[in-house]
Amino acid sequence: YALFNGTSMATPHASAVAALVWSQHPGCTAAEMRASLTKSALDLGAVGRDDQFGHGLIQAKAAVDRITALGCGN
Repeated sequence: YALFNGTSMATPHASAVAALVWSQHPGCTAAEMRASLTKSALDLGAVGRDDQFGHGLIQAKAAVDRITALGCGN
């Protein structure tokens, strides 16, 4: 095992969570899914999007719960 960071490490994790959430809400479009994932992310660092953490920590359950309650993209 080794410690890595950056987009090379974040991309496979974010893709897997997106696929998992999308499997629960297949009627969402790609744009709606991205918006839902962004809005349900746990903000880290400076408030809002920042260069170190992006939109924050992706949250699969929070995204599923958000779409269930508010609909795709909200």
